[in-house]
Order: sequence, then C-alpha cells, then structure tokens
Amino acid sequence: MSVLEVSNLSKKYGSRSAVDGVSFKLEAGEVVGFLGPNGAGKTTTMRMIAGLISPSSGAVTVLGQKVPGNSLREMGAMIEEPSFYPYLSGKDNLRYAAKMHGGIGEKRITEVLELTGLVGRSGDNVFKYSQGMRQRLGLARALLPTPKLLLLDEPANGLDPEGIAELREVVKHFGDQGITTLVSSHILSEVEKFAPRILIINKGKLLRDGALGNVTKAVGDADVTYRLETGEATRALEVLSREAWISAVTAVPEGVSLRLPRSGAYRLAPLLVQSGVPFTQLAREGSEAHAGDLEQLYLQVIGDQGNAGGVA
Repeated sequence: MSVLEVSNLSKKYGSRSAVDGVSFKLEAGEVVGFLGPNGAGKTTTMRMIAGLISPSSGAVTVLGQKVPGNSLREMGAMIEEPSFYPYLSGKDNLRYAAKMHGGIGEKRITEVLELTGLVGRSGDNVFKYSQGMRQRLGLARALLPTPKLLLLDEPANGLDPEGIAELREVVKHFGDQGITTLVSSHILSEVEKFAPRILIINKGKLLRDGALGNVTKAVGDADVTYRLETGEATRALEVLSREAWISAVTAVPEGVSLRLPRSGAYRLAPLLVQSGVPFTQLAREGSEAHAGDLEQLYLQVIGDQGNAGGVA
C-alpha cells in the first residue's frame, strides 16, 4: 500500500485550472523533490493533499484512507510561511501544537528542537526569531507527531547557506526514519543532493515523474558554453586548443570562450590548474549558467511545455 496516492487531482478557480489532472504515488521512506516555477501548482497540490482545500475533482489517500479524514493524523506539513504566536517562546509554541495533536510529550518536543538546531533559542519569544529560525520552528512543528508523510513547501526560504546545508542533511535522512517526504523547492541544485526522485509541474500539469538519474538522462550530453576570465588568455588558448574534447575555443574580452560536453565539465578546472593557467572566474554562459543537470532539465521541460501551448 502506498503512503500517498494522488489520483487525477484537479483544482479550478473559475475558468482557471490551478492543478489539472495530477496523479502520482509515494512509497514508504521516499524523499521526493517537487519542482516548478511560481504559480505552477505546487502549493495548491500540497494544500489539497493536506486537506486544507478541497479538490474540484480527483482524490487523495494517505495510507489507504481518503483525505480529509483520520489519515491526517499520520501527516506533518509546513506549507507556505509558518505562523506562530509571536509573544510565546519557540518551545511554548511547540507545546501548544503538541496539545492540539492530543498531548505529545516533552521528550518529543526536545527531540524536534535538537533535530532543527533550535535548542539554544527555544526559550526566546518567536518575534525575536529571524525568518530562517521561523522556518526551522515550522519544520519542528511538522515533525512533532512523528509523521508517516511529511509535506514541506519551500522549507529553505530565509535560510543562509549554512542553514540550507544543515536542512539538506536533515531531509536526506528522513527516508531512513521511515518518513515519506515531498519537498517543493526552487533551489534546484539542493534538490539534486537529497531527492532520489523528482516531480516537475507547470501550469497545473505534471510533466515529469521519475528517478533523478533516469529523468536527467533526457537532457542528453549536449555541449555547453563556458567563459573563462583570465589574465593569461594566450596561454589559456594554447592549453585548451590542444584538448580534443574542447571545441570553439576563442578569445573574448578579458578571457576565453569554449564549448565542451556537459559530462566532461568536471575536468575543466583541474586541467587549467595543472597547466598553470590562472583564472578569476569559470562559469557557464547565458541560459546555460545553471548548477547542474537537474536545472538544465527543468528549464528544458518548462520551455518545451511553453512552446507547446500548455494550460491557460
């Protein structure tokens, strides 16, 4: 039995389809990235899964039970920016939430505070918290009931790079704890690091669903263009022109432009260092200047749908 089953789920607001016939299943312990631009339908889908809004058609079941219903007791969610009582401490906010869940004990409250790195600030009133700390508290609250299913909507909002890295490590291990997790995010390079499976949605339609490795193969190994900023362009041209796997090596203002297969990109910086070519910046150019295969795929899929007309 699947932990979550979404069947032909749709939500209309007047004549506009916010979500249009979305179907997928999540199995026990899966950590899945849910990708799409603003307005794609991610949050609306999550709100229907959580029982916060009713679908226009279709159904959601959690552990075989329809939503809304008793299955919601098996779910934790942080959807949109979490809200709290500002003049209560972080810990007291969790205590209040624990009572709403039927009396979760202090031990579990301490566990989720430790898990989210808030123990040292748990006695401070929430109005003193940064946005990143409120995001952490929202995650702690979602984890309180030890959920079988966890929904996280843009959980990295407001976090600094260190906080994002810490969150990534926490989310990565939810599967080991038996927590099935659906995470929406626009930080695509982060999703690559913790989600073995991805869903891509745009204009209300689910466009891709699959294991990360299998889905990104759809991009192929197309060449990408790099711009190398260096004070020794002549030396760089000499070194790069000798390599058969690098093409279109040309001088540009303040450096060199070149093309190479994306799969060989990891070889470029070591080649320059070993050849004694100093450089101040090495980056993909134009629309290709993205973090990895997942982002390239994402942009390709969204672009393909736009070219095809998509959903109004």
